[in-house]
Amino acid sequence: MILTLAASAAFACGGFVPTAGALAASDAQQALFDLGESSITVTYRARYEGNAADFAWVLAVPGTITLVEEGDEALLDDIEATSAPQVELDPDIGTETGCGCEGDAKAGSDGRNFSDTGDSGIEITGHGYAGGYEYTTLAASDADSLVTWLTDHSYDVSLIQASIEAYVADPIGFEFVAVQLTPEVAQTANGGVEIDPLAITYGAGDDGALHALFPATLGVTSSVDYVRTEIFVLGSGTATLSGWEAVANPDTVPGDVVAPDYIDPEGMYQSLLLSHGDTERKMWLAWSGAYTTPAGDRWLTRYDAMVTPATNTVDPVFADSSDKTEAETILYIMEEGNYQESYPGGAWGVVGLLSLWGLRRASKKK
Repeated sequence: MILTLAASAAFACGGFVPTAGALAASDAQQALFDLGESSITVTYRARYEGNAADFAWVLAVPGTITLVEEGDEALLDDIEATSAPQVELDPDIGTETGCGCEGDAKAGSDGRNFSDTGDSGIEITGHGYAGGYEYTTLAASDADSLVTWLTDHSYDVSLIQASIEAYVADPIGFEFVAVQLTPEVAQTANGGVEIDPLAITYGAGDDGALHALFPATLGVTSSVDYVRTEIFVLGSGTATLSGWEAVANPDTVPGDVVAPDYIDPEGMYQSLLLSHGDTERKMWLAWSGAYTTPAGDRWLTRYDAMVTPATNTVDPVFADSSDKTEAETILYIMEEGNYQESYPGGAWGVVGLLSLWGLRRASKKK
């Protein structure tokens, strides 16, 4: 029996900017890059925890923004499920883990107008609505102007100011998307609050190149212990990774049993990611294979990571390739009785079980 490993269903990316004295923090990130010949569409989905009555969601974009729209949640859900690590277990075992996140946050207004600016260092390149979001796109000639603009709109950007300054100074020519959000309930419940996906289409940077860059450094000062990142890339072959190190699944299967059924597979997978990440910039190549989108056949690559926020000092960058080697991650589980008989020392800690995981990377070329 094969079960899809349920990962956290809601994710956050970019920088959350609350009003002064409030908290809006995220411990997870998710982004889907759809690589085109002359443009890239990146879809972000978010989860946050905190007590902010309203806050901004600021995203750095490595090129000229051409479109902001509501993200395709059904497509993102299907891609996540298709590429998720799988669990092989005894047919008599039917447990499955999940997130159980609930709640919502929508765009709102408290009298501030995100489209207004009197600062000559800021250019408002667009303003409108995408699904439930009210957004503003901006280009800044200097970081002080952008920081002043956000500050004038009552948002404390002290935690992301250094990242903003670096993006504005980058020769790629970053633009920014700012979304104003007003949660239905300020204090989030356990598990966080999910924010609907937002899709941004952009062209080449000032250097004339397209950059599939994830703005990880916007979360470098986050107050959470670890940041979980999941990146999906749609292209013509297995996406390559630079800035961070790609960790590939092994080509052999060490065994078909790894743990008793009472070990949480999602917790085990997070421990695997931590064993490679933590304070090192490493991403696990979790899946690679053909995927059919509404627009046609593509190749899907998935990278997962779990690191401390302070590790996000470099943005991971993804690029297309001609390689089409299928890869998948499978976790093998056996019944508790057989486990105790094979390992009479009793239940091990999750990290101790990592050496027994069964991970498979297919070598089949397409």
